[in-house]
Amino acid sequence: MKYMKKLFCGLLIVLSLFIIAGCDKETDGEKFKQEYEDLNGKTIGDTKYEYPKVEIDKDNAIKYASYDDVLELLTDGTGVIYLGYPNCPWCRSAVPALLDAADEVGIKEIYYINMENERDEIKVKEDGTLETVKEGTEGYKKLLERLDNILDEYTLTDIHGNVVSANEKRIYVPLVIFVRKGEIVGYHLDTVESQKNPFDGLDKKQKNELMDIYVNYMHKVLGDICDSSC
Repeated sequence: MKYMKKLFCGLLIVLSLFIIAGCDKETDGEKFKQEYEDLNGKTIGDTKYEYPKVEIDKDNAIKYASYDDVLELLTDGTGVIYLGYPNCPWCRSAVPALLDAADEVGIKEIYYINMENERDEIKVKEDGTLETVKEGTEGYKKLLERLDNILDEYTLTDIHGNVVSANEKRIYVPLVIFVRKGEIVGYHLDTVESQKNPFDGLDKKQKNELMDIYVNYMHKVLGDICDSSC
């Protein structure tokens, strides 16, 4: 009997630890909120520029995704993909509008990949030749191939101010991709044309303009509106 009591008590302790651990587990939304808000008020390197302030609800639609998740979605899935990273000032302007648009339309998940350390880095040397400073990840290369039709050329500037092509495409950010049944029904790069300085953030009118762009594409993802193809 004493053995059974000890065993029962032991099981209760283990169960309690599992419950506590489960309660303390950070959600994707909370992780994303911290990832972006941690830079509020901080300056970029030795410059005078501060990262644009963002405030993000912890119950947001962000889902941290792998490249396999994203490639699967692009093959036969339906959803929204956001490619960006917290240190990118343009991304910090885009995120609040994107999350508000998702709330408005009812999009429950936005697949997210932090692109900060994923892409290759190429530079133009003084003699005009190209040098790969850092190789992109294998997942990034696969995504480059899949998104080839919607991506811009990777361009650089030499010491004379001339534009030089790296002879490949690049995933510039913030990039939001809208997918329905494996087909890209829309995508949007950057924020809005009237935003010239990313460190100023978006004013209310600009944010609403960007939200409208996202909302329109999200409705195409949901398939609840008709366009010229209906």
